[in-house]
Amino acid sequence: MKKIRNAFLLLTIISMLMSLPSIDFGIKASADAHSASNIIDDKDPESIDGDTKPNEGTQKTGDKFNDNKTISDSIDTNGIPTTTTENAYVDNNNANYHVIDTKIPKINATWGNYTRVRNMAVPSNYTSIDSVNTGSTTFKTKWFLPEGFHVSPGEHGNYQGGIIANDSIYFVESAGTNTNKGAIVKIKLDALDKLGIDTSTQQNIMAKVFNFFNRNSTYGKDNNKKLSSFIVNTDIYRRDNNNLQAKIIKMRKAVNTSNVKAKNNEKTFTNAIKQVRNKINKSIKANRKTFKKLSKIHKTRAIKKRIAKLNKAYKNLNNKKKKNNIVKLVPKAFKKYNRVKKAQGKLINNGKNKIKEWNAKINHNKREINRIGQRNDLFKKYFDLSKILTISPVTNIGHGQTLSYNPSNNHVYLAQDDKLGTVKGDFYNQVTEMDAENMKPVHVYRFKLNNKGHYYALHTLTFDIEGNAYFGIKGGPKGMQNTYTLFHGKMEDSEIQFSPVKGLIKWPGSFNQGVTYNRNNNRLYLLSNDMIISIPVDEVRNDNIQPQDVHYTTFGTNREFESLSFDNNGYGYLVVLWRSEVLKSTTPIN
Repeated sequence: MKKIRNAFLLLTIISMLMSLPSIDFGIKASADAHSASNIIDDKDPESIDGDTKPNEGTQKTGDKFNDNKTISDSIDTNGIPTTTTENAYVDNNNANYHVIDTKIPKINATWGNYTRVRNMAVPSNYTSIDSVNTGSTTFKTKWFLPEGFHVSPGEHGNYQGGIIANDSIYFVESAGTNTNKGAIVKIKLDALDKLGIDTSTQQNIMAKVFNFFNRNSTYGKDNNKKLSSFIVNTDIYRRDNNNLQAKIIKMRKAVNTSNVKAKNNEKTFTNAIKQVRNKINKSIKANRKTFKKLSKIHKTRAIKKRIAKLNKAYKNLNNKKKKNNIVKLVPKAFKKYNRVKKAQGKLINNGKNKIKEWNAKINHNKREINRIGQRNDLFKKYFDLSKILTISPVTNIGHGQTLSYNPSNNHVYLAQDDKLGTVKGDFYNQVTEMDAENMKPVHVYRFKLNNKGHYYALHTLTFDIEGNAYFGIKGGPKGMQNTYTLFHGKMEDSEIQFSPVKGLIKWPGSFNQGVTYNRNNNRLYLLSNDMIISIPVDEVRNDNIQPQDVHYTTFGTNREFESLSFDNNGYGYLVVLWRSEVLKSTTPIN
Protein backbone atom coordinates (compact mmCIF):
# COMPACT_ATOMS: atom_id res chain seq x y z
CA MET A 1 0.00 0.00 0.00
CA LYS A 2 2.97 2.32 0.60
CA LYS A 3 3.90 1.89 -3.06
CA ILE A 4 0.34 2.76 -4.03
CA ARG A 5 0.34 5.86 -1.84
CA ASN A 6 3.62 6.96 -3.43
CA ALA A 7 2.07 6.48 -6.84
CA PHE A 8 -0.81 8.75 -5.82
CA LEU A 9 1.67 11.53 -5.08
CA LEU A 10 2.37 11.73 -8.81
CA LEU A 11 -1.21 12.79 -9.53
CA THR A 12 -1.96 16.39 -10.52
CA ILE A 13 -3.67 18.97 -8.37
CA ILE A 14 -5.08 21.66 -10.66
CA SER A 15 -7.95 24.05 -10.66
CA MET A 16 -7.79 25.81 -14.02
CA LEU A 17 -5.46 26.86 -16.81
CA MET A 18 -4.16 30.27 -15.81
CA SER A 19 -2.03 32.81 -17.59
CA LEU A 20 1.19 34.35 -16.30
CA PRO A 21 1.43 38.15 -16.29
CA SER A 22 4.64 39.88 -17.26
CA ILE A 23 6.95 42.76 -16.58
CA ASP A 24 8.61 44.52 -19.50
CA PHE A 25 12.36 44.38 -20.02
CA GLY A 26 12.58 47.15 -22.59
CA ILE A 27 15.87 48.90 -23.29
CA LYS A 28 15.50 52.54 -22.24
CA ALA A 29 18.34 54.15 -24.16
CA SER A 30 19.40 57.61 -23.05
CA ALA A 31 22.41 57.91 -25.34
CA ASP A 32 23.23 57.03 -28.92
CA ALA A 33 25.44 54.14 -29.98
CA HIS A 34 28.54 56.32 -30.16
CA SER A 35 28.43 57.06 -26.46
CA ALA A 36 27.66 53.48 -25.35
CA SER A 37 29.62 52.27 -22.33
CA ASN A 38 30.49 48.75 -21.29
CA ILE A 39 27.60 48.74 -18.82
CA ILE A 40 24.73 46.57 -20.02
CA ASP A 41 21.51 48.57 -19.75
CA ASP A 42 19.63 46.13 -17.57
CA LYS A 43 18.03 48.43 -15.01
CA ASP A 44 14.58 47.05 -15.71
CA PRO A 45 14.04 43.40 -14.86
CA GLU A 46 13.87 40.88 -17.66
CA SER A 47 10.33 40.04 -18.67
CA ILE A 48 8.53 37.27 -16.90
CA ASP A 49 6.67 35.71 -19.76
CA GLY A 50 2.93 35.79 -19.62
CA ASP A 51 -0.27 37.16 -21.11
CA THR A 52 0.19 40.87 -20.71
CA LYS A 53 1.98 43.06 -23.19
CA PRO A 54 4.95 45.29 -22.25
CA ASN A 55 4.17 48.02 -19.70
CA GLU A 56 0.74 46.59 -18.91
CA GLY A 57 1.44 46.35 -15.21
CA THR A 58 2.75 43.87 -12.69
CA GLN A 59 1.62 40.53 -11.36
CA LYS A 60 -1.58 40.53 -9.37
CA THR A 61 -2.43 38.33 -6.45
CA GLY A 62 -5.68 36.83 -5.32
CA ASP A 63 -7.86 33.81 -5.92
CA LYS A 64 -6.85 33.50 -9.58
CA PHE A 65 -3.22 32.88 -8.70
CA ASN A 66 -1.35 30.39 -6.59
CA ASP A 67 0.08 32.57 -3.86
CA ASN A 68 1.19 29.70 -1.65
CA LYS A 69 4.72 30.77 -0.82
CA THR A 70 4.85 28.46 2.18
CA ILE A 71 5.79 25.31 0.23
CA SER A 72 8.91 24.01 1.93
CA ASP A 73 12.15 23.61 0.00
CA SER A 74 12.50 19.82 0.14
CA ILE A 75 15.90 19.59 -1.57
CA ASP A 76 18.26 19.89 1.35
CA THR A 77 21.59 21.51 0.45
CA ASN A 78 22.85 21.63 4.03
CA GLY A 79 26.29 20.07 4.18
CA ILE A 80 26.63 20.16 0.39
CA PRO A 81 29.97 21.60 -0.81
CA THR A 82 29.51 25.25 -1.74
CA THR A 83 31.63 27.58 -3.84
CA THR A 84 31.08 31.30 -3.21
CA THR A 85 32.49 34.10 -5.37
CA GLU A 86 32.00 37.78 -4.51
CA ASN A 87 32.24 38.77 -8.16
CA ALA A 88 32.20 36.28 -11.03
CA TYR A 89 32.01 39.08 -13.64
CA VAL A 90 35.37 39.21 -15.44
CA ASP A 91 35.98 41.64 -18.32
CA ASN A 92 39.58 41.71 -19.54
CA ASN A 93 38.55 43.03 -22.94
CA ASN A 94 38.25 46.79 -22.97
CA ALA A 95 36.97 46.85 -26.55
CA ASN A 96 33.59 48.46 -27.14
CA TYR A 97 30.49 46.44 -27.77
CA HIS A 98 29.37 46.14 -31.38
CA VAL A 99 26.23 44.76 -33.01
CA ILE A 100 26.63 41.76 -35.34
CA ASP A 101 25.26 43.10 -38.64
CA THR A 102 22.99 40.20 -39.50
CA LYS A 103 19.82 40.44 -41.56
CA ILE A 104 16.68 40.37 -39.38
CA PRO A 105 14.01 37.75 -40.17
CA LYS A 106 10.29 38.39 -40.41
CA ILE A 107 8.64 38.00 -37.01
CA ASN A 108 5.63 39.26 -35.14
CA ALA A 109 7.07 39.28 -31.63
CA THR A 110 4.76 37.41 -29.27
CA TRP A 111 4.36 39.18 -25.93
CA GLY A 112 1.12 37.68 -24.67
CA ASN A 113 -2.50 36.91 -25.53
CA TYR A 114 -1.27 33.52 -26.64
CA THR A 115 -3.21 31.10 -28.81
CA ARG A 116 -4.82 28.38 -26.68
CA VAL A 117 -4.88 24.79 -27.94
CA ARG A 118 -8.05 23.12 -26.71
CA ASN A 119 -8.25 19.90 -28.72
CA MET A 120 -5.59 17.31 -27.89
CA ALA A 121 -6.98 14.95 -30.53
CA VAL A 122 -5.42 17.12 -33.24
CA PRO A 123 -1.58 17.34 -33.06
CA SER A 124 0.03 20.68 -33.83
CA ASN A 125 2.18 21.15 -36.93
CA TYR A 126 4.23 24.34 -37.30
CA THR A 127 6.64 25.28 -40.10
CA SER A 128 8.89 28.34 -39.80
CA ILE A 129 7.75 31.47 -41.61
CA ASP A 130 11.23 32.88 -42.18
CA SER A 131 14.90 32.03 -41.68
CA VAL A 132 18.27 33.75 -42.05
CA ASN A 133 21.49 31.84 -42.85
CA THR A 134 19.68 28.50 -42.47
CA GLY A 135 16.81 26.43 -43.83
CA SER A 136 13.22 26.07 -42.67
CA THR A 137 12.19 24.00 -39.66
CA THR A 138 8.99 22.08 -38.90
CA PHE A 139 7.80 21.00 -35.47
CA LYS A 140 5.09 18.43 -34.81
CA THR A 141 3.43 17.44 -31.54
CA LYS A 142 5.33 14.68 -29.76
CA TRP A 143 3.28 14.61 -26.55
CA PHE A 144 0.69 16.80 -24.92
CA LEU A 145 1.67 17.33 -21.29
CA PRO A 146 -0.76 16.95 -18.37
CA GLU A 147 -1.91 19.88 -16.30
CA GLY A 148 0.57 18.70 -13.71
CA PHE A 149 2.56 15.70 -12.45
CA HIS A 150 3.19 16.60 -8.82
CA VAL A 151 0.96 17.73 -5.99
CA SER A 152 0.73 21.51 -5.58
CA PRO A 153 -2.04 23.90 -4.50
CA GLY A 154 -3.20 25.50 -7.73
CA GLU A 155 -1.09 23.85 -10.45
CA HIS A 156 -1.97 25.13 -13.90
CA GLY A 157 0.12 23.22 -16.42
CA ASN A 158 3.12 25.54 -16.35
CA TYR A 159 6.34 23.93 -17.64
CA GLN A 160 9.57 25.88 -17.91
CA GLY A 161 13.12 24.67 -18.61
CA GLY A 162 13.67 21.34 -20.35
CA ILE A 163 16.69 19.18 -21.24
CA ILE A 164 17.48 15.74 -22.68
CA ALA A 165 20.15 13.57 -21.04
CA ASN A 166 20.76 9.85 -20.53
CA ASP A 167 17.88 8.95 -22.88
CA SER A 168 15.50 10.84 -20.59
CA ILE A 169 13.70 14.14 -20.93
CA TYR A 170 13.51 16.51 -17.95
CA PHE A 171 11.10 19.39 -17.34
CA VAL A 172 10.86 22.03 -14.65
CA GLU A 173 7.23 22.08 -13.54
CA SER A 174 6.21 25.25 -11.76
CA ALA A 175 4.02 25.08 -8.66
CA GLY A 176 2.30 28.24 -9.78
CA THR A 177 2.63 31.98 -10.19
CA ASN A 178 4.44 33.83 -7.39
CA THR A 179 5.60 30.69 -5.56
CA ASN A 180 9.11 30.33 -7.04
CA LYS A 181 8.59 26.65 -6.22
CA GLY A 182 8.30 23.57 -8.39
CA ALA A 183 9.74 20.17 -9.19
CA ILE A 184 11.86 18.50 -11.85
CA VAL A 185 10.06 15.78 -13.80
CA LYS A 186 12.19 13.08 -15.44
CA ILE A 187 10.66 10.75 -18.05
CA LYS A 188 12.50 7.84 -19.68
CA LEU A 189 12.22 8.18 -23.46
CA ASP A 190 12.81 4.50 -24.26
CA ALA A 191 10.12 3.52 -21.75
CA LEU A 192 7.66 5.82 -23.49
CA ASP A 193 8.54 4.07 -26.75
CA LYS A 194 7.79 0.67 -25.23
CA LEU A 195 4.43 1.89 -23.93
CA GLY A 196 3.47 2.99 -27.43
CA ILE A 197 3.24 6.63 -26.34
CA ASP A 198 5.88 7.55 -28.89
CA THR A 199 3.62 6.66 -31.81
CA SER A 200 1.85 9.13 -34.07
CA THR A 201 -1.55 8.36 -32.53
CA GLN A 202 -0.72 8.56 -28.82
CA GLN A 203 0.30 12.22 -28.38
CA ASN A 204 -2.50 12.90 -25.91
CA ILE A 205 -2.42 9.75 -23.76
CA MET A 206 0.00 11.10 -21.14
CA ALA A 207 -2.10 14.21 -20.57
CA LYS A 208 -5.34 12.22 -20.59
CA VAL A 209 -4.07 9.79 -17.96
CA PHE A 210 -2.85 12.32 -15.42
CA ASN A 211 -5.71 14.77 -15.98
CA PHE A 212 -8.14 11.87 -15.55
CA PHE A 213 -6.88 11.37 -11.98
CA ASN A 214 -6.75 15.06 -11.07
CA ARG A 215 -7.84 15.03 -7.42
CA ASN A 216 -8.55 18.76 -7.34
CA SER A 217 -11.67 18.45 -9.49
CA THR A 218 -14.95 16.63 -8.91
CA TYR A 219 -14.27 14.61 -12.05
CA GLY A 220 -10.80 13.64 -10.83
CA LYS A 221 -11.94 12.89 -7.28
CA ASP A 222 -14.57 10.49 -8.61
CA ASN A 223 -11.98 8.75 -10.79
CA ASN A 224 -9.61 8.48 -7.84
CA LYS A 225 -12.33 6.77 -5.82
CA LYS A 226 -12.87 4.38 -8.71
CA LEU A 227 -9.12 3.85 -8.90
CA SER A 228 -8.96 3.05 -5.18
CA SER A 229 -11.75 0.52 -5.57
CA PHE A 230 -10.08 -0.82 -8.66
CA ILE A 231 -6.80 -1.32 -6.79
CA VAL A 232 -8.49 -3.10 -3.88
CA ASN A 233 -10.79 -5.28 -6.00
CA THR A 234 -8.14 -6.27 -8.51
CA ASP A 235 -5.36 -6.85 -6.00
CA ILE A 236 -5.88 -10.63 -5.89
CA TYR A 237 -5.76 -10.88 -9.68
CA ARG A 238 -2.72 -8.62 -10.04
CA ARG A 239 -0.82 -10.50 -7.32
CA ASP A 240 -1.80 -13.80 -8.92
CA ASN A 241 -0.55 -12.57 -12.29
CA ASN A 242 2.72 -11.44 -10.76
CA ASN A 243 3.19 -14.91 -9.23
CA LEU A 244 2.22 -16.61 -12.49
CA GLN A 245 4.62 -14.42 -14.47
CA ALA A 246 7.41 -15.39 -12.08
CA LYS A 247 6.51 -19.07 -12.53
CA ILE A 248 6.46 -18.69 -16.31
CA ILE A 249 9.90 -17.08 -16.30
CA LYS A 250 11.24 -19.89 -14.11
CA MET A 251 9.59 -22.58 -16.25
CA ARG A 252 10.88 -21.06 -19.47
CA LYS A 253 14.38 -21.22 -18.05
CA ALA A 254 13.80 -24.91 -17.16
CA VAL A 255 12.45 -25.63 -20.65
CA ASN A 256 15.42 -23.88 -22.21
CA THR A 257 17.75 -25.95 -20.01
CA SER A 258 15.99 -29.15 -21.11
CA ASN A 259 16.26 -28.09 -24.73
CA VAL A 260 19.98 -27.55 -24.30
CA LYS A 261 20.37 -30.99 -22.66
CA ALA A 262 18.33 -32.60 -25.46
CA LYS A 263 20.47 -30.94 -28.12
CA ASN A 264 23.68 -31.94 -26.36
CA ASN A 265 22.37 -35.51 -26.07
CA GLU A 266 21.59 -35.52 -29.79
CA LYS A 267 25.05 -34.18 -30.53
CA THR A 268 26.76 -36.83 -28.35
CA PHE A 269 24.85 -39.65 -30.02
CA THR A 270 25.53 -38.21 -33.49
CA ASN A 271 29.25 -38.10 -32.70
CA ALA A 272 29.17 -41.76 -31.59
CA ILE A 273 27.49 -42.73 -34.89
CA LYS A 274 30.01 -40.63 -36.77
CA GLN A 275 32.96 -42.39 -35.15
CA VAL A 276 31.54 -45.83 -36.04
CA ARG A 277 30.79 -44.71 -39.58
CA ASN A 278 34.33 -43.39 -39.97
CA LYS A 279 35.69 -46.73 -38.76
CA ILE A 280 33.52 -48.60 -41.31
CA ASN A 281 34.58 -46.25 -44.09
CA LYS A 282 38.19 -46.86 -43.17
CA SER A 283 37.62 -50.65 -43.38
CA ILE A 284 35.82 -50.24 -46.75
CA LYS A 285 38.70 -48.19 -48.08
CA ALA A 286 41.24 -50.84 -47.03
CA ASN A 287 38.99 -53.57 -48.48
CA ARG A 288 38.74 -51.86 -51.89
CA LYS A 289 42.47 -51.18 -51.95
CA THR A 290 43.24 -54.89 -51.41
CA PHE A 291 40.54 -55.81 -53.94
CA LYS A 292 42.11 -53.65 -56.67
CA LYS A 293 45.55 -55.03 -55.94
CA LEU A 294 44.40 -58.67 -56.21
CA SER A 295 42.39 -57.95 -59.36
CA LYS A 296 45.57 -57.00 -61.22
CA ILE A 297 47.46 -60.26 -60.65
CA HIS A 298 46.92 -63.77 -62.07
CA LYS A 299 43.74 -65.12 -60.50
CA THR A 300 44.57 -68.44 -59.02
CA ARG A 301 42.00 -70.40 -57.06
CA ALA A 302 43.39 -68.96 -53.82
CA ILE A 303 43.24 -65.39 -55.21
CA LYS A 304 39.69 -65.87 -56.41
CA LYS A 305 38.75 -67.18 -52.98
CA ARG A 306 40.30 -64.14 -51.32
CA ILE A 307 38.48 -61.76 -53.76
CA ALA A 308 35.15 -63.43 -53.03
CA LYS A 309 35.83 -63.08 -49.32
CA LEU A 310 36.67 -59.38 -49.78
CA ASN A 311 33.42 -58.75 -51.69
CA LYS A 312 31.39 -60.45 -49.01
CA ALA A 313 33.08 -58.32 -46.33
CA TYR A 314 32.48 -55.21 -48.47
CA LYS A 315 28.77 -56.01 -48.70
CA ASN A 316 28.54 -56.53 -44.93
CA LEU A 317 30.30 -53.23 -44.26
CA ASN A 318 27.88 -51.36 -46.53
CA ASN A 319 24.94 -52.93 -44.73
CA LYS A 320 26.37 -51.78 -41.41
CA LYS A 321 26.48 -48.18 -42.73
CA LYS A 322 22.71 -48.09 -43.02
CA LYS A 323 21.08 -46.01 -40.25
CA ASN A 324 19.12 -48.78 -38.60
CA ASN A 325 22.09 -51.14 -38.63
CA ILE A 326 24.74 -48.69 -37.49
CA VAL A 327 22.73 -47.84 -34.37
CA LYS A 328 23.17 -51.48 -33.26
CA LEU A 329 26.92 -50.95 -33.27
CA VAL A 330 26.64 -48.35 -30.43
CA PRO A 331 24.15 -49.99 -28.02
CA LYS A 332 25.29 -48.12 -24.91
CA ALA A 333 25.22 -44.71 -26.62
CA PHE A 334 21.85 -45.52 -28.18
CA LYS A 335 20.39 -46.60 -24.83
CA LYS A 336 21.59 -43.43 -23.11
CA TYR A 337 20.37 -41.31 -26.02
CA ASN A 338 16.85 -42.74 -25.79
CA ARG A 339 16.77 -42.38 -22.01
CA VAL A 340 17.84 -38.73 -22.04
CA LYS A 341 15.64 -37.87 -25.02
CA LYS A 342 12.59 -39.34 -23.32
CA ALA A 343 13.28 -37.62 -19.98
CA GLN A 344 14.00 -34.16 -21.45
CA GLY A 345 11.15 -34.44 -23.91
CA LYS A 346 8.79 -35.11 -21.04
CA LEU A 347 10.11 -32.08 -19.13
CA ILE A 348 9.80 -29.88 -22.21
CA ASN A 349 6.24 -30.97 -22.97
CA ASN A 350 5.17 -30.64 -19.33
CA GLY A 351 6.81 -27.19 -19.15
CA LYS A 352 5.09 -25.98 -22.31
CA ASN A 353 1.75 -27.27 -21.09
CA LYS A 354 2.24 -25.50 -17.74
CA ILE A 355 3.16 -22.25 -19.46
CA LYS A 356 0.08 -22.56 -21.64
CA GLU A 357 -2.07 -23.22 -18.58
CA TRP A 358 -0.59 -20.27 -16.66
CA ASN A 359 -0.98 -17.92 -19.63
CA ALA A 360 -4.63 -18.91 -19.83
CA LYS A 361 -4.98 -18.06 -16.13
CA ILE A 362 -3.23 -14.71 -16.68
CA ASN A 363 -5.61 -13.89 -19.54
CA HIS A 364 -8.53 -14.80 -17.30
CA ASN A 365 -7.21 -12.49 -14.58
CA LYS A 366 -6.75 -9.70 -17.11
CA ARG A 367 -10.34 -10.10 -18.23
CA GLU A 368 -11.44 -9.84 -14.60
CA ILE A 369 -9.28 -6.75 -14.11
CA ASN A 370 -10.79 -5.18 -17.22
CA ARG A 371 -14.28 -6.09 -16.05
CA ILE A 372 -13.74 -4.50 -12.64
CA GLY A 373 -12.12 -1.47 -14.25
CA GLN A 374 -14.96 -1.29 -16.76
CA ARG A 375 -12.31 -1.87 -19.40
CA ASN A 376 -10.83 1.57 -18.69
CA ASP A 377 -7.38 1.47 -20.23
CA LEU A 378 -6.35 4.63 -18.37
CA PHE A 379 -6.11 2.67 -15.10
CA LYS A 380 -3.42 0.44 -16.60
CA LYS A 381 -1.75 3.37 -18.38
CA TYR A 382 -1.51 5.21 -15.08
CA PHE A 383 0.31 2.33 -13.43
CA ASP A 384 2.64 1.96 -16.42
CA LEU A 385 3.39 5.68 -16.64
CA SER A 386 4.00 6.08 -12.91
CA LYS A 387 6.83 3.52 -13.16
CA ILE A 388 8.79 5.55 -15.71
CA LEU A 389 8.52 8.90 -13.93
CA THR A 390 10.92 10.36 -11.40
CA ILE A 391 9.73 13.49 -9.61
CA SER A 392 12.14 15.54 -7.53
CA PRO A 393 11.05 17.01 -4.21
CA VAL A 394 9.44 20.44 -4.44
CA THR A 395 12.22 23.00 -4.33
CA ASN A 396 13.05 26.62 -5.08
CA ILE A 397 13.13 26.72 -8.88
CA GLY A 398 12.84 30.48 -9.24
CA HIS A 399 11.18 31.10 -12.56
CA GLY A 400 12.35 27.63 -13.63
CA GLN A 401 13.97 28.69 -16.90
CA THR A 402 17.53 27.64 -16.12
CA LEU A 403 17.48 23.84 -16.03
CA SER A 404 20.64 22.77 -17.88
CA TYR A 405 22.76 19.70 -18.53
CA ASN A 406 26.54 19.52 -18.39
CA PRO A 407 27.66 16.68 -20.71
CA SER A 408 31.21 16.85 -19.35
CA ASN A 409 30.18 15.48 -15.93
CA ASN A 410 26.64 14.15 -16.55
CA HIS A 411 25.14 16.55 -14.01
CA VAL A 412 22.03 18.74 -14.03
CA TYR A 413 22.10 22.39 -12.93
CA LEU A 414 19.25 24.61 -11.77
CA ALA A 415 19.59 28.30 -10.97
CA GLN A 416 17.06 29.62 -8.46
CA ASP A 417 16.31 32.70 -10.58
CA ASP A 418 13.65 34.17 -8.32
CA LYS A 419 14.96 37.64 -9.16
CA LEU A 420 15.54 38.92 -12.67
CA GLY A 421 17.47 41.74 -14.33
CA THR A 422 19.48 44.16 -12.21
CA VAL A 423 19.50 43.40 -8.48
CA LYS A 424 20.88 44.89 -5.28
CA GLY A 425 24.49 44.44 -4.28
CA ASP A 426 23.71 41.89 -1.58
CA PHE A 427 22.12 39.43 -4.06
CA TYR A 428 23.89 36.13 -4.80
CA ASN A 429 22.97 34.02 -7.79
CA GLN A 430 22.56 30.45 -6.56
CA VAL A 431 22.94 27.40 -8.82
CA THR A 432 22.43 23.87 -7.50
CA GLU A 433 24.32 21.07 -9.25
CA MET A 434 22.54 17.69 -9.08
CA ASP A 435 23.17 14.10 -10.11
CA ALA A 436 21.27 13.51 -13.36
CA GLU A 437 20.01 10.09 -12.27
CA ASN A 438 18.64 10.70 -8.76
CA MET A 439 18.54 14.54 -8.83
CA LYS A 440 20.30 14.78 -5.46
CA PRO A 441 22.42 17.93 -4.96
CA VAL A 442 26.18 17.52 -5.16
CA HIS A 443 27.39 21.13 -5.20
CA VAL A 444 26.07 24.67 -4.72
CA TYR A 445 27.44 27.77 -6.48
CA ARG A 446 26.81 31.26 -5.05
CA PHE A 447 28.12 34.28 -6.87
CA LYS A 448 27.54 37.92 -7.67
CA LEU A 449 27.78 39.42 -11.15
CA ASN A 450 29.03 42.97 -10.52
CA ASN A 451 29.71 45.11 -13.58
CA LYS A 452 30.99 48.43 -12.17
CA GLY A 453 28.25 48.60 -9.56
CA HIS A 454 25.55 47.00 -11.70
CA TYR A 455 24.57 43.59 -10.29
CA TYR A 456 22.89 41.06 -12.59
CA ALA A 457 20.67 38.08 -11.85
CA LEU A 458 21.09 34.86 -13.82
CA HIS A 459 18.04 33.88 -15.88
CA THR A 460 19.49 31.40 -18.42
CA LEU A 461 22.25 28.79 -18.29
CA THR A 462 23.77 26.02 -20.41
CA PHE A 463 27.02 24.06 -20.82
CA ASP A 464 28.94 22.80 -23.84
CA ILE A 465 30.55 19.38 -24.19
CA GLU A 466 33.77 20.62 -22.55
CA GLY A 467 31.94 21.99 -19.52
CA ASN A 468 32.14 25.68 -20.46
CA ALA A 469 29.15 27.61 -19.12
CA TYR A 470 27.02 30.19 -20.98
CA PHE A 471 24.11 32.51 -20.23
CA GLY A 472 22.49 35.49 -21.92
CA ILE A 473 20.76 38.75 -21.11
CA LYS A 474 18.22 40.41 -23.38
CA GLY A 475 19.80 43.83 -23.54
CA GLY A 476 23.03 45.69 -24.19
CA PRO A 477 24.79 48.96 -23.42
CA LYS A 478 22.79 52.16 -23.67
CA GLY A 479 22.08 53.16 -27.24
CA MET A 480 22.16 49.60 -28.53
CA GLN A 481 18.49 48.72 -28.47
CA ASN A 482 16.96 45.36 -29.38
CA THR A 483 20.16 43.42 -28.75
CA TYR A 484 21.21 40.38 -26.75
CA THR A 485 24.40 39.95 -24.71
CA LEU A 486 25.99 36.52 -24.27
CA PHE A 487 28.36 35.49 -21.47
CA HIS A 488 30.78 32.57 -21.33
CA GLY A 489 32.86 31.21 -18.49
CA LYS A 490 33.44 28.47 -15.96
CA MET A 491 31.41 27.13 -13.06
CA GLU A 492 33.75 24.79 -11.22
CA ASP A 493 34.45 23.85 -7.61
CA SER A 494 37.53 26.05 -7.57
CA GLU A 495 36.24 29.07 -9.46
CA ILE A 496 33.23 30.82 -10.99
CA GLN A 497 33.72 33.43 -13.67
CA PHE A 498 31.84 34.84 -16.64
CA SER A 499 32.91 37.28 -19.35
CA PRO A 500 30.64 39.21 -21.71
CA VAL A 501 30.80 38.67 -25.46
CA LYS A 502 31.25 42.10 -27.06
CA GLY A 503 29.54 41.04 -30.29
CA LEU A 504 25.85 41.70 -29.60
CA ILE A 505 23.15 39.65 -31.29
CA LYS A 506 20.24 41.47 -32.93
CA TRP A 507 17.07 40.56 -31.05
CA PRO A 508 13.78 41.13 -32.90
CA GLY A 509 11.90 38.78 -30.54
CA SER A 510 10.14 39.23 -27.22
CA PHE A 511 11.07 37.47 -23.97
CA ASN A 512 14.40 35.82 -23.21
CA GLN A 513 13.13 32.27 -22.77
CA GLY A 514 16.34 30.26 -22.61
CA VAL A 515 19.83 29.35 -23.76
CA THR A 516 20.67 25.77 -24.68
CA TYR A 517 23.41 23.76 -26.39
CA ASN A 518 23.30 21.20 -29.22
CA ARG A 519 26.28 18.86 -28.95
CA ASN A 520 25.51 17.37 -32.38
CA ASN A 521 26.58 20.54 -34.20
CA ASN A 522 28.37 22.40 -31.37
CA ARG A 523 26.04 25.38 -31.53
CA LEU A 524 24.45 27.57 -28.89
CA TYR A 525 20.71 28.25 -29.16
CA LEU A 526 18.80 31.32 -27.90
CA LEU A 527 15.06 30.97 -27.48
CA SER A 528 12.24 33.47 -27.57
CA ASN A 529 8.55 33.18 -28.35
CA ASP A 530 8.30 32.17 -32.04
CA MET A 531 12.06 32.62 -32.54
CA ILE A 532 15.15 30.40 -32.40
CA ILE A 533 18.69 31.79 -32.87
CA SER A 534 21.80 29.61 -33.11
CA ILE A 535 25.49 30.52 -33.08
CA PRO A 536 28.68 28.37 -33.22
CA VAL A 537 29.79 27.94 -29.62
CA ASP A 538 33.49 28.32 -30.52
CA GLU A 539 32.83 31.76 -32.04
CA VAL A 540 30.91 32.78 -28.91
CA ARG A 541 33.80 31.76 -26.67
CA ASN A 542 36.35 33.45 -28.96
CA ASP A 543 34.17 36.56 -29.28
CA ASN A 544 34.50 36.31 -33.05
CA ILE A 545 30.88 36.02 -34.20
CA GLN A 546 30.40 36.87 -37.86
CA PRO A 547 27.06 37.82 -39.51
CA GLN A 548 26.87 34.49 -41.37
CA ASP A 549 27.36 32.60 -38.09
CA VAL A 550 24.02 33.78 -36.70
CA HIS A 551 21.09 31.57 -37.77
CA TYR A 552 17.55 32.83 -37.26
CA THR A 553 14.37 30.78 -37.53
CA THR A 554 11.00 32.40 -36.82
CA PHE A 555 7.48 31.01 -36.52
CA GLY A 556 3.92 32.30 -36.44
CA THR A 557 2.45 30.07 -33.74
CA ASN A 558 1.51 32.91 -31.34
CA ARG A 559 2.39 30.53 -28.52
CA GLU A 560 4.80 30.71 -25.62
CA PHE A 561 8.13 28.93 -26.25
CA GLU A 562 9.58 27.66 -22.96
CA SER A 563 12.57 25.43 -23.70
CA LEU A 564 14.47 23.70 -26.50
CA SER A 565 16.56 20.54 -26.10
CA PHE A 566 18.21 18.05 -28.46
CA ASP A 567 18.40 14.27 -28.67
CA ASN A 568 21.45 12.26 -29.75
CA ASN A 569 20.59 12.75 -33.42
CA GLY A 570 20.14 16.52 -33.27
CA TYR A 571 16.34 16.58 -33.37
CA GLY A 572 14.89 19.46 -31.40
CA TYR A 573 12.31 19.05 -28.62
CA LEU A 574 10.40 22.29 -28.07
CA VAL A 575 8.22 22.84 -24.99
CA VAL A 576 5.38 25.27 -25.64
CA LEU A 577 2.40 26.59 -23.68
CA TRP A 578 -0.70 26.80 -23.55
CA ARG A 579 -1.83 23.93 -23.51
CA SER A 580 1.49 22.45 -22.58
CA GLU A 581 3.03 20.16 -25.18
CA VAL A 582 6.35 18.91 -26.50
CA LEU A 583 6.96 19.39 -30.22
CA LYS A 584 9.68 17.49 -32.07
CA SER A 585 11.40 18.77 -35.21
CA THR A 586 10.93 16.66 -38.31
CA THR A 587 14.64 16.99 -39.15
CA PRO A 588 17.79 17.76 -37.14
CA ILE A 589 17.99 21.48 -36.39
CA ASN A 590 20.77 23.68 -37.70
